[in-house]
Amino acid sequence: MPKSAPAEVVLTVLAGGGPLPSLLAEGARERGWAVNLVVFAGQPQPHPLPEALVKEFGLAQIGHIVAHLKATGTTHVALAGHVNKPNILSLKPDATGLKILTRALMRHDDALLRSVTTFLEEEGFTLVGVADLAPHVLAPEGLLSKGKPTEADRADMALGRTTLAVLGDLDIGQACIVQGGVVLGLEAAEGTDELIRRCAAYRAPGQRGGWLVKRAKILQTELADLPMVGPQTVNMLIEHGYRGLAIQAGKTLMVQRGECVVRANKHGLLVVADA
Repeated sequence: MPKSAPAEVVLTVLAGGGPLPSLLAEGARERGWAVNLVVFAGQPQPHPLPEALVKEFGLAQIGHIVAHLKATGTTHVALAGHVNKPNILSLKPDATGLKILTRALMRHDDALLRSVTTFLEEEGFTLVGVADLAPHVLAPEGLLSKGKPTEADRADMALGRTTLAVLGDLDIGQACIVQGGVVLGLEAAEGTDELIRRCAAYRAPGQRGGWLVKRAKILQTELADLPMVGPQTVNMLIEHGYRGLAIQAGKTLMVQRGECVVRANKHGLLVVADA
């Protein structure tokens, strides 16, 4: 008897804002997968928008989303892109969404993401992430720019790593600013750009320097919400006179890496990725 044809792989990207959903869609198509997209009402939208079947849902309409995934023959699911943290009172969950929110207790983004990914796996979907579809976007290990960090630089980077490790389970953020052995600021709801901006004002008048350290949280799922840097991050560090950018190799999304490195080298910004 002839062998039956392999089942078609259909990827649906649950997409927030930024370029990552398109990068994952591109990686899936290169593998011959069909691609669909789910976007969320009132949330940032992916750009550029991939050519795909696009359906919009409320952020907490989990049951409706799963029904849509099954109706479209989805076999694989990816979560990608930036989503603004909603006000709990503004959410209008369906019955399944309420179950997921209750499971996560709404304490941490990580707990919510783990609950969502676990539920999708329980429903029979295969979860995939950047490492599966667009590994080139993950920062490689090593010194990515010209120049060499000093011992003082390495001490500041180490302090940043330790600080983020301690705070990783509190869902405060994925980044901090360190200068001269002092933590100037921690990323919270304001995001990395505002962290860079406000911490520049904490230095002595006319003083420059400091490191932005950005890493994944210790218990964070690698299927969603990995830390991201790109040309805008590099440009802001340059504009505000910082010394360097320290990121986690293999767990930090570095969008347009070539442009980031060129800009950093032109302006003497150090860029380091370590484990």
